Amino acid sequence: MRGYSEALRLELCKKTPSNVQEAFVELQGIIGSRKRSDENLIYTERLNVANRITILWKMIFKSSLSMDITKYRRSYRFFIRLDEEYLKLLEWQGEMSKDFLRGVFLACGFILDPEKCYRIELLPLEKNFTCHIAKALDSLGIRHNIYMKKVSIIGFSNIERFLSSIGIQQGLIKLEEIRTLKLIKEDTNRKINFQESNIEKALLSAERELEAIRTLIINNKLPERYRQVAELRLSHPQATLKELAQLSQPPVSKSTIAYYMRRLKKLAYGDIEDKS
Repeated sequence: MRGYSEALRLELCKKTPSNVQEAFVELQGIIGSRKRSDENLIYTERLNVANRITILWKMIFKSSLSMDITKYRRSYRFFIRLDEEYLKLLEWQGEMSKDFLRGVFLACGFILDPEKCYRIELLPLEKNFTCHIAKALDSLGIRHNIYMKKVSIIGFSNIERFLSSIGIQQGLIKLEEIRTLKLIKEDTNRKINFQESNIEKALLSAERELEAIRTLIINNKLPERYRQVAELRLSHPQATLKELAQLSQPPVSKSTIAYYMRRLKKLAYGDIEDKS
């Protein structure tokens, strides 16, 4: 869900790191996610992430960061070249997992449409970087799967814990709203399907009752004591047994009508005599 992912990134980009160390570890997550092992060049296609990098860099190193911008298809790519000494300095050392994962999500994360499934995917440029992501997730007790260079976080509780850990608040409220509406929709669909199934069964049963009554009338085998209930069914072919019970004069219970209908079907199809 691209719109929802962008909303989460925007919320994160509006957060101001509480101190230099927090900013430093977040930058490690961003740089590590977007760097190839054989290059000292990183890039992003997201303007808000590019701005975030420059803000963090200035906060940490008290200097500006040069950035090249090139047209790429219908968007732009923002390139940053870093000296080897900075790249080594910006290698994550396993501390402050929450801040590190915030940078990772900003740089290479997205969430699938939560109306369809609960899944976050983190896709760094290099496969060997996934071990760092896995270590950070493990330290927070967040379950995940790894396939090639993709790290997947699956399930509402895991996603909720992940987003909360990296500092998402408004996005979590939106996610909870989506989940609630989804549960209501699923429950409504279950009830509708159940009702439709019951209606279908009731109609099939009523049709069989009508056939039995017509068979008994044609063969002149309809007992007088069942004539009233037979006429009720003929007059109200789609009524439920409960409705027939209420229409009966005097009213009777639903179980009484059900008993009469079973007797009529047995008389018609079971080739038995009514001796009651």
